[in-house]
Amino acid sequence: MPAMDYAKVAQFYDLYTQTEIDVPFFIKEAKGCRRVLELTCGTGRLSIPLIQAGIPLTCLDSSAEMLAIMRRKLHTFGLNAAVYKKDMTDFSLPQPFDLILIPFNAFAEITDPLAQQKTLSNIHAHLGEYGRLIVTLHNPAIRLQQIDGEIHMRGKFPLPQNSDNLILSSIETYDEQNQLVTGKQYYELRNHQDRLISRFSVDIQFQLHSKENFESLVFSQGFKRLALYGDYERNDFSPESSPFMVWVLGKR
Repeated sequence: MPAMDYAKVAQFYDLYTQTEIDVPFFIKEAKGCRRVLELTCGTGRLSIPLIQAGIPLTCLDSSAEMLAIMRRKLHTFGLNAAVYKKDMTDFSLPQPFDLILIPFNAFAEITDPLAQQKTLSNIHAHLGEYGRLIVTLHNPAIRLQQIDGEIHMRGKFPLPQNSDNLILSSIETYDEQNQLVTGKQYYELRNHQDRLISRFSVDIQFQLHSKENFESLVFSQGFKRLALYGDYERNDFSPESSPFMVWVLGKR
């Protein structure tokens, strides 16, 4: 099953995904690169500030609906970038890249082991000799603290075009044997009097890679670890306390 039906949520995605926590990190990592590829660029949360910072960015995503918003932003800001509708598990581009990014835990959405291997092998083929791959993932020990099989409200977000609000809730469960999180996200649109306008839900699915599991996986596809950070300030990764795993990989 797909990790999530982004066609259903694209119009609301920017309402509840407003973090810039990783932007300075990626700008610094990309400075000086001649060609940078962002996989799963989505609506351009990271892409737009990278392009504004002068990064020569190519953008790729599999969702036409998310990319439509991305292209509108490029037009609004007067920016240019090559944008491709392609799946990161199976893409082909004509030139090698100095840096390839999979931000915002997006690699975790590939839950099929063969698709994971194919994606990494393909990325390896698209990297220059000294190119780097940066992958950000959840730290399972921290992410699992938020998973209890109960429905939780994630936030109330005002719609910019009127006085309605989006109410986002979710429920998640964890399959320890397969390191797999499954669940649902619930979307409710309510007016200023809190009356329900509409509601829908989408299934979600992603994998919580352990440090050992992911390192073995990338090694099998020809990568070596250059760095492993626990956050975007480049602190060393701690399995017990780091919020993220930020992997910087090179060709082995």
